[in-house]
Amino acid sequence: MKTVGETIREIRMNKNIAQSKMKSVSQSSLSAIEKGRLPSIEMFLDILKELDIEMLEFFYVQNGFQLPERDRLFKQFRDQKQSLNENYLFELIDIYDSYLAKNTDPFIEALRHILGISVEVNQKQSFDVESPESKEIWERISLQDVWYHNDIYLMTKIFYTFPVEQAENVLNKAIEQLEKYDNYPQIHFFKIAFLINCSRHYILAGAYQESKKHLVEAEKLARLHQVELFRITTHYLLAYAEYDSGFKDDAIARVERTINILSAMEELNKFTETDKNALNYDVLAKDFQRDWQNFLAEQAENGTKMQINP
Repeated sequence: MKTVGETIREIRMNKNIAQSKMKSVSQSSLSAIEKGRLPSIEMFLDILKELDIEMLEFFYVQNGFQLPERDRLFKQFRDQKQSLNENYLFELIDIYDSYLAKNTDPFIEALRHILGISVEVNQKQSFDVESPESKEIWERISLQDVWYHNDIYLMTKIFYTFPVEQAENVLNKAIEQLEKYDNYPQIHFFKIAFLINCSRHYILAGAYQESKKHLVEAEKLARLHQVELFRITTHYLLAYAEYDSGFKDDAIARVERTINILSAMEELNKFTETDKNALNYDVLAKDFQRDWQNFLAEQAENGTKMQINP
C-alpha cells in the first residue's frame, strides 16, 4: 500500500497542482510529507479539503481503489441481504477468523460473534439462543454515556438474544442514542432496518400492537428514501398487528399481496444477471409464509384453549 505522502502526491499531481500553489501547507512541509513525514491530523484534513477529496475516498485511493481490509469486512457484514444464506455466513466467518488471527480488533470480533449467532438462529429456527458474547458487548457499551455509531450498530444486532425485559431496555436506549445520528450520512438504511428488527422482536414476544409504531415509522422512512424491499417487509409485518386488532381478512390479504409482489420480483430476477449471494425473493417469500402460517396456527390453538377453558 502507498504511504499517506505518496497518495497525497499522486492526487495533487493528477489534479495538476504544483507544490508551490498549495495554500493549506507550506511547500517545505508538503515536500517533507510527500517524502514520508506524517502530517498532523489538522494539516492532513486541510490538505484533503484543498485537494477536494473526502477522507474515506483518500484511503480508498491509497489502497489501490479498494476498501481497506477492515472497512471491507464491515461492508460485507452490512451487505448481508439474506441471513438465510448459511453458506455465505460460513464464508464470512472464515474471512473474519483469518483477519482476527492477525489483528486485535474488538469491533470486528463483535461482528464475528454476531455471525455465529446468525448461524445458530438459522439452524434452530429460533431466536432463543445463549450468547455470553452478547452480554459482554452489552456490559461494555451500556456503561457509556454516549453510544457511537458502531456501538449502536452492535446493540441493534444483539438485542434479540436477551430476555424480553432486558431487550426492551436495549431497544429504548438504542433508539434514544440513534436520534443523535439523524443527519449522519446514509443513516436511514440503518434506522429502517433497526425499526423493522424492533418490530420483529415485539411480534415474536406476542406484543403485536407494540410492533406497529416501529413499522409505521419504518414504512414512512422507506417511502421517503425509496427503499423498496424495506417497504415490502414493513407492509408484511403490519399484518400481525392488523390481525391482532380483529381485521383478520385484511391481514391475510396483506400477506398475500406481499407474497405476490416478491414472486413478481423473483420472476424479474430471471432476466437479469445476479450475484450468487444476492437476495432470493422466493426464499424470502417462503420465509414470510412459514412465519405467517406458524402465527395463524398459534392463534387457532389459543382460540381453541379459550373455548375449552372459558
